[in-house]
Amino acid sequence: MKLMLAGYLKESTARQIVQRTMAIINYSVNVMDSEGVIIASGDASRINQRHEGAIIALAENRTVAIDNATAQTLKGVKPGINMPILFRNRIVGVIGISGSLEDVYAYAELVKMAAELIIEQAGMLEES
Repeated sequence: MKLMLAGYLKESTARQIVQRTMAIINYSVNVMDSEGVIIASGDASRINQRHEGAIIALAENRTVAIDNATAQTLKGVKPGINMPILFRNRIVGVIGISGSLEDVYAYAELVKMAAELIIEQAGMLEES
């Protein structure tokens, strides 16, 4: 079942999430797959890197806030927020927004919601 659900978070969908979000907010957005690998990013040099903040978010099914101090201890991370992306009550990936916690936290829930809606729509289109 995981493979089927993970299939709904395709790279093309992830790129669409990043592009549409970054057209609205001035912060870099990352989308990580169900293994914690960055599959789309506002910073193209980060694509295909493992993101330890996303791995924690996936393993513990929770939002991971990364401050400057924590960013120094984890690999592949910058300060910001990482939230699991759910599709049909299962985690299919993680959305991350880079920036100071005070600045990006307010956007995090909205970006997560938009990402989940885009994935839901893509899933319905694929099924029909």
